[in-house]
Amino acid sequence: MKRHRLRKRLPLLFTLVAILVGVLAYVIGLAYVQSRVYAHYEFIDLIRPRLVDAMIASWLIYFCSSIGSFLNVVAWRMPRGEGIGGRSHCPRCHSTLRKRDNVPILGWISLRGRCRSCSLPISRRYPIVEALVGITLTLVGISELYSLAIPAQAVHAHGGPLWAPRVGPILITILTYHAVVLSCLWAMALIRIDGVRLPAVLWLFSIAVAAVPMLVYPTLMVVPWQASRPDMWFPGGQRIDALMRLVTAVVAAAFVGRVLAKGLCPTADLKLDPLGKGTSRLIDLIAMLSMAAILVGWQSFPAIVVVTAMMSVLLRPLLATIPINDRPGAAEQTNSGSASQLESRGAMEAFAFALPFATTLHLAFWRTLWSFDYWPSDRSDRWVVISWSLAVLVVPVFLRDRSQRLPEQPPLDASEGYMIEGSDPEGSDPEGSDPEGSDPEGSDPEGSDPEGSEDVDQERES
Repeated sequence: MKRHRLRKRLPLLFTLVAILVGVLAYVIGLAYVQSRVYAHYEFIDLIRPRLVDAMIASWLIYFCSSIGSFLNVVAWRMPRGEGIGGRSHCPRCHSTLRKRDNVPILGWISLRGRCRSCSLPISRRYPIVEALVGITLTLVGISELYSLAIPAQAVHAHGGPLWAPRVGPILITILTYHAVVLSCLWAMALIRIDGVRLPAVLWLFSIAVAAVPMLVYPTLMVVPWQASRPDMWFPGGQRIDALMRLVTAVVAAAFVGRVLAKGLCPTADLKLDPLGKGTSRLIDLIAMLSMAAILVGWQSFPAIVVVTAMMSVLLRPLLATIPINDRPGAAEQTNSGSASQLESRGAMEAFAFALPFATTLHLAFWRTLWSFDYWPSDRSDRWVVISWSLAVLVVPVFLRDRSQRLPEQPPLDASEGYMIEGSDPEGSDPEGSDPEGSDPEGSDPEGSDPEGSEDVDQERES
């Protein structure tokens, strides 16, 4: 029994040992290297600040992966109309998970990917999503806590090898805002990669979470809405600027969404088919793009779209490792003979999956990109913004969803006076023509039906 229990716990023990080795390698290794580079710092003096780094990173990865665990629940329950409150449970036997089994990533590893009650497999999607969300949010948290990300920040130096986070109320507020909006974007992406339409409650809540705090506390803008940064500009108290910042971001997202619709959802038509599947995909696309545009501003938004398009190709293998959730009402659809889940992911799903990654990289390296002359921002030349905007027009050329093609138009009746595309203007197909509805005076006796000609000959003989 003891050997059997130990064998079950081996994956968890190996994982914990690997984490411990990584932390020690960072603390001891980096402290040793820095003590060699900086002669006036002793090795012992550098151990403490590196331990602080490890503690901050460990807490962030645990807390942020817990957000990823919650987003797994959102992606599963909200499309089915279920509430997102309550304890987590097995989707097969519906037994409530224990607290130790609900620890992000480690809980799945300790269970060896199987439910403790029914022993049925638990999808590997859960730990993968928890890890991805945890890593992206942790990257944003570390870069902003150590004053390395926010552009035009008054204090952005980390003080040499004794660097430490410099936390203040403004920084905590901005970081919380970025984490919440990025989490909402992740929730949208996790639903869209299953080919499911975003619930209206989710994207309305997400837009409200991104817009209302910025109107109440304009410091969250970080960058202005103008094409060029005004002299001595400071976002504090600029509520009119905050409103314009939101309007320009949503307008930019809507315009880019219509451009990308040529490749990602070509069947979308807001006028002729406002309730169609293609139109719903376009609305979801604009909602996700709006979240990214509100975060970074319309100036840098074209670059994020281009980077997202490139990352959607590079991240295809990673996306393939995430299983597809069953669609809502899978049991009813299976009984009726239709597919219970998305067969394969297309360009739309890949783009939705890559958008949170591209937004994360921009937030984490915002100040570095903001100071780069060839990255579009409020301090770059206008031709840089125009060049990146023109690059967005090229994205639908190579990023196309082959599963979403324009439906074939049914042939129109010839009596309406329209010509069928690809038909012969001098005559119709004999096999598709109706002998009773054809005009005998304008018909060709040589091209008529042979059975009909025999009947005419018999009438003449009689």
